[in-house]
Amino acid sequence: MKITTTTFGDIELLDFTTLDDAMKGSILEIRNHSKVREQMHSQDIIDKNDHLKFIASLKGNNYKKYFVAKYEQRLLGVIYFTDIDEKDRSAVFGIYANLLEKRDKIGSILMETALIYFKDILSFKTLNLEVYESNQRAAGLYLKFGFVVDDHFYQDSHKVLNMKWVKSDL
Repeated sequence: MKITTTTFGDIELLDFTTLDDAMKGSILEIRNHSKVREQMHSQDIIDKNDHLKFIASLKGNNYKKYFVAKYEQRLLGVIYFTDIDEKDRSAVFGIYANLLEKRDKIGSILMETALIYFKDILSFKTLNLEVYESNQRAAGLYLKFGFVVDDHFYQDSHKVLNMKWVKSDL
């Protein structure tokens, strides 16, 4: 599916359940990058079998949607929505960038694409996310795109911010 962004043009979103084996391997490599893992709740290295089982579990799952984002034929990263609630028109959201390639504005491209998908395709109202307070770059990106800090909690000794974005034109 193509998402047309105002700032960056067309971004291609590939559903995880439609990926070929090579792309599944590329996503696993990106997800297991040390800088990506350190920002995730589960920081363990994911093995290939668990990765493939996870992707298989997404087929027919109405509560989770995972997408590879590609721009100008380059793999930018992953956009995902979990805890999708049709009744409340809400979801939990996350992104992770392809840190194996250096590209300016990856976070902004992923964010703009995700918000368009959320507003125009899902037509939902509320988006939630969690981010480590120490990850100031990501927290700043989320603030730039209209998220606000709603609450926080501690995971081990790390402060985790709950952030929320609400569609304003409903």
